[in-house]
Amino acid sequence: MSKTIYSGWKALVLLVATCWVTSASADGFYVGAGAYRTDISIDDFDDNDYAPAAFVGYQFLDTNLLMLSGEVGYYDFGDYESNDNKAEGSAITLAGVAYLPLGPFFEIYAKAGIASAKIELKDSGDRQDFDGEDGFGGIGVAFDILDTIDIYAEYLAFDNKLNSKMYGIGVRLDF
Repeated sequence: MSKTIYSGWKALVLLVATCWVTSASADGFYVGAGAYRTDISIDDFDDNDYAPAAFVGYQFLDTNLLMLSGEVGYYDFGDYESNDNKAEGSAITLAGVAYLPLGPFFEIYAKAGIASAKIELKDSGDRQDFDGEDGFGGIGVAFDILDTIDIYAEYLAFDNKLNSKMYGIGVRLDF
């Protein structure tokens, strides 16, 4: 699983670098990263961890009443261990995001899309891999600093084998 996560990070870094280079004069592109508390629940196994996430996006509608964007992201679900049980996972996501400005500095938003998840479970030595596409969604708030930097807090729920829920804070840079 660590090779998969490492490969996912390499792909995401390459994507962010490409967007960074090509967006020097392209309004609407943004990148972001955050730290998340992840919670999972499988049968009677509940646990939490802290994990990173990153995303790139393009805002294709920006009005005073509504903003819409598309986003590609990487979310790590964390690593969990209890007795002989182990779980870890991550997802690459594709989402639509709708923002509602609440004045010049605040906005609330909703995010929904599809997550391509890779999950590994070990139970008393038995290993099971779950790969697939599942829905996810969430809500958040953002505080705008200097019109190009946003500090955000969000809640996300993934409909996967881990029943993942994430609470996070991070930074988004607009180009």
